[in-house]
Amino acid sequence: MIRWKRLAPFLLLGPISGPLLAGVVFNYREGRPVLAGLYAIALLEFVVLLPVVVARLGLKLV
Repeated sequence: MIRWKRLAPFLLLGPISGPLLAGVVFNYREGRPVLAGLYAIALLEFVVLLPVVVARLGLKLV
């Protein structure tokens, strides 16, 4: 049962954003808020900025 709880972010969110979210959660729980914050920044960049950059580059091609 505990193993599934640890694997849930990897299975639900995908191969890249899952480990980033798991890094946020696990590091915050273990008392490393700075490292958790860095994981959160990386997750936000992946979720928000990557689609914006790809869309902007795609519009330049048209």
